[in-house]
Amino acid sequence: CRIIAAAVAILARLYLRPTFSGFAAHQVVAAQPTLAPVRETLAPGVPLGTDPKRFGEAVRWLLDEDAEKPPEWHVMLLSETFARKRNTVYHVTASLMSELPLTLAEATRKTEHARDHFFSVVNTTPEWQQAITIAKALQRKGLVVRVVPGFARDGAADEGDQRGGWQVGQGKYGEDSAPGTSEA
Repeated sequence: CRIIAAAVAILARLYLRPTFSGFAAHQVVAAQPTLAPVRETLAPGVPLGTDPKRFGEAVRWLLDEDAEKPPEWHVMLLSETFARKRNTVYHVTASLMSELPLTLAEATRKTEHARDHFFSVVNTTPEWQQAITIAKALQRKGLVVRVVPGFARDGAADEGDQRGGWQVGQGKYGEDSAPGTSEA
């Protein structure tokens, strides 16, 4: 009982202050807030971010071990190429012509198609290593390219499509037209 009385007396002295304005009453003063003690937590910190080797602009591929070898490999020029101010249609066209056996008209058409439609197939080859070599050469010139596996076609290829590509303007739909957008 004495301990409780002592604690109440200490608390009363801390929270009550006599006023000297002529009154003998006491004024209640609010307690000052204090900071909580800092506890070390084992919570995870900030994420480390993406691995630049896996998610950068380098040539990458993902193959299933049990899958059979694709009949062809496509080197695709992506529209992200034009995010850099240096990569104009003229510059990308010249880069394609320096690395691939394309005419000026073909290279310009493929460049404009990539800019306007997210991607363009710039080369198709049955050899994986050759596709990777071409992609790396184009990347050294500042272009954003990917190598993707092709697919087995049912029956023969479209007439006039000796390259085996599936880009707009190479098949039965006519020059620079997509399926369902015939220009009549």
